Amino acid sequence: MNHPTSFIAHPHYMISNTTSGPTVIRVACVEDDPGFRLLLSRLLVPERGFDLVGMYKNAEQALSPLLEEMPELVLLDVDLPGWSGIDCLSALGSSLLETSFVMLTGHAEPQHVFSAFKAGARGYLLKTMPVEKMLESVRSAVAGDPSLGPEISRLLISSLQGTSQMGPVRIMGISPRESELLNLLSLGMVAKEAAHEMGISYETVRDYLKTVYRKLGVRSRTEAVLKYIQMRQNSSL
Repeated sequence: MNHPTSFIAHPHYMISNTTSGPTVIRVACVEDDPGFRLLLSRLLVPERGFDLVGMYKNAEQALSPLLEEMPELVLLDVDLPGWSGIDCLSALGSSLLETSFVMLTGHAEPQHVFSAFKAGARGYLLKTMPVEKMLESVRSAVAGDPSLGPEISRLLISSLQGTSQMGPVRIMGISPRESELLNLLSLGMVAKEAAHEMGISYETVRDYLKTVYRKLGVRSRTEAVLKYIQMRQNSSL
């Protein structure tokens, strides 16, 4: 269970007056923690580029209003009373094809992450991440760039394979440099950081990613990382 006061008092949740530009994203939230609902209501404001069209305590309460409002973004907790956030996403995803669903939760278990993306989530973020990074990540998800927080990437790697096996592995059809790039991304690096680490240009990384997407049959960096992690696990069995 989440503890409302811990989130509001957390130093990462100090609220500034920065804005996100002229584009306003219509967003709804499904969150059972009253303290975190209060925090989200203070964050998701027009000054930051958001129009909060709905706040719901559970999935069952949210279903009909979300279908009517058709928001661009829905933030979902995983652990909800009754239906889980992933259940809610599974029920709504096929009807809200233009909506970006992002899991915003305190649960980092790998099975929840994989289940969320399999159900159609475009992001999986922890509530403990810095506010500005969280808002940046949900904006990216709406723009079509799925977000997997670095903490989640590291937890998945550690859980699936152990920290002693975190180097690149050879996977059939993936070149050594492509494997190196996927490994760096799976450790939470963004494309520019990976480019610097590999000693190549950002444009070269983008070219690598296009090739990797085609080879893995995915459409995004997050899907590629998740599939790479699964393939790493299979290669170690």
